[in-house]
Amino acid sequence: MNELKAEIIINAGIRAAERNFANAYVIKRGDSEAGAIFIKIDTLDGYAKLYSRNLVYDFDKNKNLVQFQDLYPNKKIVSRDIDMRITKEISVDRDCWIVEIEDKKGFNPFHNLDC
Repeated sequence: MNELKAEIIINAGIRAAERNFANAYVIKRGDSEAGAIFIKIDTLDGYAKLYSRNLVYDFDKNKNLVQFQDLYPNKKIVSRDIDMRITKEISVDRDCWIVEIEDKKGFNPFHNLDC
């Protein structure tokens, strides 16, 4: 079964952000086919959240589902600390994607993305 291309997921998430009037930026382009994806949600108050793509196979639907896991659930993380984590992730995987969303409410437009 084919995995949904990373670039398609990124484009769909950016469109979803823009529909919600949030700014969305590709900070680092990764492998268009299968690069890891990290989403930084900057709440514009000095804090941010960080999500990573997680593929889950749904046996009932017989397909892969794209989910984004909160890497720091239920915690407020200083934006600068998120940036340091992203730098480490890039050093491990140069083919990863980094997307930054600016949203005061912390909404992740990639959550429940149907693509």
